[in-house]
Amino acid sequence: MRTRLLYFVCLVLLVFGACNTPETQLPASTSFEELSEQGRSLCRKGKYMEGMKLLQEANDALSAMPADSINPDGAVMFLGNLSNLYTRIGLFEEAKQLNSRAIAFAEDKAPSRLPDLWGMRSIIYNLSNQPDSVVICLRRAKELCERIDEDGFRKRAVEKQIENLAWFYIENPDFSPDSIPVAKATLERIIAEHSEEGKLTYTDAATNRFLIGRADVLLGDYKRGRELMEQSLELFREQGDTESVEWALQLLAQSYAAAGDRKLFDIYTEAAALHDTIFHRRQNDLFLAMDFKYRTSQLKHDKSILESSLHTKQQRIVFISVIAALLVVGLTVFSLMRIRYNKRQLMLIQQNLDNLISERIALNARIEELKHTVSDNIDENKRQEILSTILLEKEDELRFRKDFNNLHPGFIDRLRREFPNLTVGNELLCMLIALNRRNEEIALALGISRDSLATSRSRLRSRLNLSKETDLDKFIQSRI
Repeated sequence: MRTRLLYFVCLVLLVFGACNTPETQLPASTSFEELSEQGRSLCRKGKYMEGMKLLQEANDALSAMPADSINPDGAVMFLGNLSNLYTRIGLFEEAKQLNSRAIAFAEDKAPSRLPDLWGMRSIIYNLSNQPDSVVICLRRAKELCERIDEDGFRKRAVEKQIENLAWFYIENPDFSPDSIPVAKATLERIIAEHSEEGKLTYTDAATNRFLIGRADVLLGDYKRGRELMEQSLELFREQGDTESVEWALQLLAQSYAAAGDRKLFDIYTEAAALHDTIFHRRQNDLFLAMDFKYRTSQLKHDKSILESSLHTKQQRIVFISVIAALLVVGLTVFSLMRIRYNKRQLMLIQQNLDNLISERIALNARIEELKHTVSDNIDENKRQEILSTILLEKEDELRFRKDFNNLHPGFIDRLRREFPNLTVGNELLCMLIALNRRNEEIALALGISRDSLATSRSRLRSRLNLSKETDLDKFIQSRI
């Protein structure tokens, strides 16, 4: 992946930064600083196992130091370097933990380091195939650039994070296809603005041109895109940049294959040879990681044996297990009782709603019957009876709303937030549909005719912005 190049750049910058830090910025030598310097020195000489052992000891020493005696900038660079080293050998979880500690140190006392640390975190996620987290980290890195005090450095840092995002979108076209044209335009702008000024490194300029070509291929301009990619590949070859050549060959091969271009066969031999070389190196990294993890686990095991007696540990485990078992049993019993109680409450609420709707259906049916059977000269007693029946409607509505909200909490609130133009009548219709009531029952419950109900349903569809193909009942019931 192209992010391996970013990783190596960050690693080199941090290592050189650590080596070139003026002595006046650091306090007098401590065991942590001595161990970290010795560990870095051994790693630079290729003695990774011995170096990593010392770096791990330095990490333990740093964890044991009082907070007020730690130099934040030195701690951030050390943890960043160690995180990058763990990333290199595939220990991604350990790398994330160290990166998180570095971010915690930098948050208050070294904020200018935060964009780099979040950029490094995106590399960890990219290598562990978590693209969503990569984008989150890169966007966070861009936001944190605003905390850099020096204006020129801040602008360059923001531009770099924008460039990294553009690289990611083009390298991963399936993640966000709509972002490819914007990413391409971003890289073209960066080249136009910075190439002549010498602000782009040779590698970055070649990478940008290569990815612009890749974007052209993805967007349909195969001829122009292929030419740009092939020209950039030659630049990588001239520089002897093996990692970049392999990366470029992979993407170029994908472009050839998608277009059915016979040039795919021309680069196969070179790509295979490079792949074998890099695969062998990564295999060595994997063996190094496995050996390191084994030795680390052995050291931790020996330390735990020296620090505590086996008898005390066994007693503690038994005691904790008993307490945990009792807690689990208690929580299980309580949860079961709570579930049963909730079920009973829901059944009662559902029963109340059914009874209330049935009553309203019966009452409105009676009203309809009276309307058809009595004459215009209806006597006063009958009129008062009908009036009292209708006057019950508001009270019933309040009861209905209360019980419905207990049965389906938040349903109406969500509807109101999404569709603020709903009327009280619309809400009642939605609740009855949510309860899976038939149209005849809904019409009687609301005291309206079937024709009026059809009109109400049509108006409700309009207020919900539903298409003709969308089923109103299914739409409402799916939101419960």
